[in-house]
Amino acid sequence: MEKIKYINSTKPEIELPAYHGQTDEVMAPDTLDLQDMAGIGVNGLTGPTDPEADYEIYWKASFNANKKPIMWHSDPADVTILAKFAESLPLLRLISGSDQDQHVEQRWLEVLRQMQGPNGLLYAPKVGRPWCVWDFKKYAPWCNGEDSQGDHYVCPFLSGRALGVMTLYYLLTEDPQWKNAGRKLADGFENLAVVDGKKAHLPVTDAQNPGTDRPSALSHKSCIQGLANYARCAKYEPALDLAGKLARWVMEDFDYYGPDGQFLEEYPGASHVHFHGRSGVHFHGHTGLLVALLDYGTISGDQEAVDFAHRGFRYGMTQGDTILGCFPEWLDVAFATSLEICELADMIALAVKLSRNGTGDYWDMADRWVRNLFVEGQLKRADRLNWLSERIPETEFPTEIPPHHSTDRVVERNIGAFVSTLGVNDQLPGGTIYMGSYLNGIAHCCTANATRTIYYVWENMITHEAGKLRVNLCLNRGSRWADVNSHIPYKGQVDVKVKEPVELSVRIPEWVQPEETKCTVNSGDCNLKFEGRYAVVGKVVPDDLVSLVFPITESCERINVEKRSYRVLLKGNTCVDVDPPGVNVPLFQRDHYRESETRWRNRIRFIAEQQIEW
Repeated sequence: MEKIKYINSTKPEIELPAYHGQTDEVMAPDTLDLQDMAGIGVNGLTGPTDPEADYEIYWKASFNANKKPIMWHSDPADVTILAKFAESLPLLRLISGSDQDQHVEQRWLEVLRQMQGPNGLLYAPKVGRPWCVWDFKKYAPWCNGEDSQGDHYVCPFLSGRALGVMTLYYLLTEDPQWKNAGRKLADGFENLAVVDGKKAHLPVTDAQNPGTDRPSALSHKSCIQGLANYARCAKYEPALDLAGKLARWVMEDFDYYGPDGQFLEEYPGASHVHFHGRSGVHFHGHTGLLVALLDYGTISGDQEAVDFAHRGFRYGMTQGDTILGCFPEWLDVAFATSLEICELADMIALAVKLSRNGTGDYWDMADRWVRNLFVEGQLKRADRLNWLSERIPETEFPTEIPPHHSTDRVVERNIGAFVSTLGVNDQLPGGTIYMGSYLNGIAHCCTANATRTIYYVWENMITHEAGKLRVNLCLNRGSRWADVNSHIPYKGQVDVKVKEPVELSVRIPEWVQPEETKCTVNSGDCNLKFEGRYAVVGKVVPDDLVSLVFPITESCERINVEKRSYRVLLKGNTCVDVDPPGVNVPLFQRDHYRESETRWRNRIRFIAEQQIEW
């Protein structure tokens, strides 16, 4: 294959972060731990990549086609999600301490810098990437003076995410090359944007919204978020100013949300190929943009943007199931659609960020969604996925193998990734038409969004400010201040092993009444005070062991999702059974959680020296 031709042929000198931290072997409850999710998530990011194409991601993977799992390139998504993967990877390393596939991380960062053109924007290459087949006639003005047959093209979505990557690596390494590259890119956006007074928008591109002149929600999402985070970390006010102008245009001129946060039609007046004349409402397109607006509003102090995001989140909750966290990929279409994990990742991110900044109290929402469909959406079992591929009748699905594909250890290389066609009871329910082709597996935008959300949750599970430590979610977590060990759902118990002097508060779960909560410190009774849902333990010192105990029981719920009814058995917030059960890769195989005695396991707990606010 011809070598990929980048706009910048010089390979930059890049030094990876060290990811320093403390590693301890501990006995801990065998319950949900986000460090486990982050550890295998590193494999899910670096594994499905093509070493012959500078470790570009195979965007799609299918586990039920042609009697063998396959993954394949599909442009422009491959190159645009490269920046999303590069953003998530260091965040997962901070959680897990994993140093797997650092050579992939190294090449990704080199490629991102080699795609940066003289004007600061990123130019995706076409030469050496034969899967790059889009019609680029509308890219011509941005192709470095070339016509539509030029060797490179600009994608604002890629550039916006790349700005986030540059910001992260500046924070991790303090290397000024990342700060300088980010500033150059931020200035490039200033020249690209169409500015009208206090508002600005990005121009239309064919590859983002085929068959329509409507600007891209995805591009505005990545650029607003990238600019706001860069401005915060690099103290560069022009970037925040442009983020504000883009946000103002989204809120006032982009006919994408109703006055009460309603999600409006994706491509009004355009015939969309997937939906037989109806464009539908893309849930992730709306919620992803809301996350960006919320980040901008929080960073800038723009309460209008925060309130706008809050209204959209409240509307989103009305469009799906809030017990397990099942939000459909498309609204306002005539057929049932599966859960694309992007929707759930966005809703968890909004719940956590809105709760953290005090706009609302959605910790219990986040707790339910993380414990259930979010964790179930991550691939963990290779045996079941290989079995699924082998059992599919040859006559049932198309036998044509996509070009530019790989069948090399597809399942193993995707362990830790997140599926794109999740059902309520089945990880790969089958029968989903995705982007015009049969898929029962992954479109890796989902992996990028979900792995980033792992960090959002992990970062905010516990918060430390001015000597006060708050446990916001009763999940396992190590930190420099204290280690949290959660027995939930085996029993209603959370233990906090104190490492530094703090004033401790623990948020009790939604099913618990304050008077039902008992607390001991070093086995001695402790009288609790309550501030809302927070049990205030008070001042504690290193080596104190704080235990909070409360009841936990089973309950049965009936939910309706995409025109089907399910019986859900919950223990606390954790689903331990669903009926009817799944067939291909059944979810919620959790009978062990119905036991009342905690199972324990040895854990290698990593505590990074550095925690990034993201």
